[in-house]
Amino acid sequence: MCVKTAMRFRWPIFLVSLGALFTSCASDAERKYDVQAAPEFLFERRPINIDCVGKLPGLHSHGERTVLVAGNVPPYILTHSEQFALIRSEVPSLTITADPSNSIFILGSNRADWFVRFCGEGGGQTESEAREHLRQLSMTRLGATISVSSPPLRESGHRRGSLVVEGPSDAPIVTSASYSAVQVRDVAGPLRVTATHARATVLDTTGRVNVSAFVIDFAGSRGIVNLSAETEINLKMTAPQFDGELVAWAQRSVRVLVPPGFSTPFQALVNRPQDFVCRANFCPNVTHEKKDGLYVFTYVGDRNTAAERFHLRSEHSAVVIDTSETRPSS
Repeated sequence: MCVKTAMRFRWPIFLVSLGALFTSCASDAERKYDVQAAPEFLFERRPINIDCVGKLPGLHSHGERTVLVAGNVPPYILTHSEQFALIRSEVPSLTITADPSNSIFILGSNRADWFVRFCGEGGGQTESEAREHLRQLSMTRLGATISVSSPPLRESGHRRGSLVVEGPSDAPIVTSASYSAVQVRDVAGPLRVTATHARATVLDTTGRVNVSAFVIDFAGSRGIVNLSAETEINLKMTAPQFDGELVAWAQRSVRVLVPPGFSTPFQALVNRPQDFVCRANFCPNVTHEKKDGLYVFTYVGDRNTAAERFHLRSEHSAVVIDTSETRPSS
């Protein structure tokens, strides 16, 4: 808790004390955030129907709807959209790359082939500036690779591209988009996502999943899942038993929501005993020991499974378990 006191200091001592106070306050706020329950809204399946619509002062916008756009809007907005299909027999797997400040949406479905949509948006204080920013965005396809290109982060200006790929749910997909947000839904085939400096959201994806990102949100009930985050990982289990195995390792907190009756065995590794925070009804059944300098918390579940299916690890923050407010999916 941060407390202000009315005391008189000499200036050098005062400055050091003030700096320590701010550091303490920041640390307290960070700790409070890390041990909160993962927010339910992170796992909501919102519609992906974003406007790909231009805007000029004094004119009404019109155009086709494709992908969600958020943020401050300059007075002039120009857009470019395109779409095409890829035959799966010619493209059995897909690779997607993206430069900074774009968004990638990957949707598994019962489609036999791939369907790709792209919306590029450029904005500015004048129409010519908006047109130039739009020109700097592009989508290209070379064989089985789709690329969204944009200028480096250091270049200012309103530019963003949104790519929506809908395809066969069991088809393999690799995505490399270090500074672009990635969202994946309903994929059953092998999936690899790299978004080292952005957020990756993976919902109801059941195959072999490997994700490395700045922040990761994952919801599901099955799969062979490996998650690694530069900051935090938020998990929501949608069934009492997880079918498969999940490894989640974050530099900051790993926060998990589990349904009532959750009985999947897990192990959680933390640096200090107080860094394991459990607020579910099974928490009294969790045991712990110190091993190789870390504290290992173990839940054996219903004892019908020989080994832990969950491996949760945070060496610099907390592992947090809470009960979900919503019912698990049937």
